[in-house]
Amino acid sequence: MEKVNRKAVVRELMSIHPLFRKKFLNRLDRPFGGLSKSQRDVVMSLNLYPAMNMGQLAVEANVSLQQITKTVNALEDMGYVRRYIDKANRRQVWVSLTDQCQEQIRSTCDANDGLLVKSFELLSDEDMLQLEKAARTITQIINKMEDRPLRDLSAKEEEK
Repeated sequence: MEKVNRKAVVRELMSIHPLFRKKFLNRLDRPFGGLSKSQRDVVMSLNLYPAMNMGQLAVEANVSLQQITKTVNALEDMGYVRRYIDKANRRQVWVSLTDQCQEQIRSTCDANDGLLVKSFELLSDEDMLQLEKAARTITQIINKMEDRPLRDLSAKEEEK
């Protein structure tokens, strides 16, 4: 069996984000344009998981523990997040997105999805099927590295 060059795989995966951002994301309306970078990072991190404790959220959003409380306070004042105490461990504070925030993300994503679909019209159906399969495969494999799997965003779409 051929030995896998893990460094090359990591580099290939890391090249996807800037390429995707350049080709598509920089052209789209961004939700929450009035938020700071740390506030947007917290909201987008919470969009991936149903809820996180403050420590997990700080790590996921790449915000210091000192900054996370201020950031969550501001987002809570804006009505974007809610926090609650863990009943089993009263020292543990959990944070999740409000329904209002989830709806704002959904509506912005719906509009942006339309723009992205137009961008992908240049690709054949065969290319799109390969891209869909590759994206699902990447997500499934990366979830094996996670201590808590990412939300299945495609499941949300299927519920509609």
